[in-house]
Amino acid sequence: MMLDGPYDVTEAPEDDLHRLDLGSLRIPALPGVQVQFQVEESTGQPLTVLVTDGRSAMELSVFASPKSRGLWDEVRAEILATIEAAGGREAGGAFGPELRMLLPTGRPGETVPGRMMGVDGPRWFLRAVVTGVAGGEPGAAPLLDETLRQLVVARGEGAMPVRDPLPLTLPREVSEHPEGPGGSATAATSGRPQLPVPGVRTAELR
Repeated sequence: MMLDGPYDVTEAPEDDLHRLDLGSLRIPALPGVQVQFQVEESTGQPLTVLVTDGRSAMELSVFASPKSRGLWDEVRAEILATIEAAGGREAGGAFGPELRMLLPTGRPGETVPGRMMGVDGPRWFLRAVVTGVAGGEPGAAPLLDETLRQLVVARGEGAMPVRDPLPLTLPREVSEHPEGPGGSATAATSGRPQLPVPGVRTAELR
């Protein structure tokens, strides 16, 4: 069955689903899913978003893309060229072509299976990387799939360099109640997968 989302904000469904407002990303608050944020220590600004169901995790990042074309075909080819020697490959998925790969965790000799998905929208490119059980077993994390399907991207009208990350902000639910339900701000943890993303500029958490 074809999935409808993620949505551009101009095409977002009028539903009763609560979404955490992170500025350029609106993350659906689904029961059984926790939303965490990597934050830049000096500013408190989120850099990436991590959605987890306790067994699998999905890291979300969104970037500016050209008006005339999407980025996923180009980015996918760049990454595939760097991972094929280690057994990485392209495969079909619920959201279109995706990459299957082994991701280094930062610990010597340690890797974990991962899946990278990409979605092109109007002047934006959304990247989702799944690890944990669903990193090696597509379909093992239906709540994460549903989160991605119900996600909304708000690109904004301002000009931005292609491949620059779109700005994120902590949602009100987290900034007012950091330890409350709906999400928690977290620093980077050791042993997390390191993503091979040639040509995509991402901020580095210090």
